[in-house]
Amino acid sequence: MPKGLYVHRIGVILFFVLAVLFLGQGVYMQAKAHFAQYLIEQAWQRTIKDQQPHKPWSWADTYPVAKLSFVEAGKGNESPDEHFDGDSMYVLEGASGRNLAFGPVQIQDGSIGKGNRNRIIAGHNDTHFSILEGVKRGKLIKLLDRNGIEVIYKVMETQIVHESDTRVLAPSSDKQLTLITCYPFHALRAGGPLRFVVHAEAVG
Repeated sequence: MPKGLYVHRIGVILFFVLAVLFLGQGVYMQAKAHFAQYLIEQAWQRTIKDQQPHKPWSWADTYPVAKLSFVEAGKGNESPDEHFDGDSMYVLEGASGRNLAFGPVQIQDGSIGKGNRNRIIAGHNDTHFSILEGVKRGKLIKLLDRNGIEVIYKVMETQIVHESDTRVLAPSSDKQLTLITCYPFHALRAGGPLRFVVHAEAVG
């Protein structure tokens, strides 16, 4: 076999091996994130009953603090009380990279008692917050906290900012919801400097 052809074949084999490894890692991350949501849901059900924090597994250093629900596609003009059983996820306490692997995390709780009502939640754009791709003004989002308080938010705008732009974390006297994820979506390499931000305000 000519040396050039041999080197070419080796290169092709290495390419496919690397592709399988990267694909396998992506599938593993997806499976871990979604299976974790099942365990987190069980902890959330216990929290709703007694309004106390419950770990989803014994060694966890986090617990669910809210349930985030998005209106079903094509139902943006419906009553805020309807059609929130489409895309739901549980928000975790503690904005660490480890917790982000299991679900969106609360960066700022926006509780009235602290005087800042801007609730900020971050998530990965290739798992739970992939739903933010293409989100439009007027979309409704429901947030149920562990005290049983439910708030409906309407998306007012979206923007793309640099990670150093801390204005998106600014406090607010109005009840707001800010969702943050990496940008662009479907990037070949994660961890870029841009962030996609959704700004929503409470309605009703």
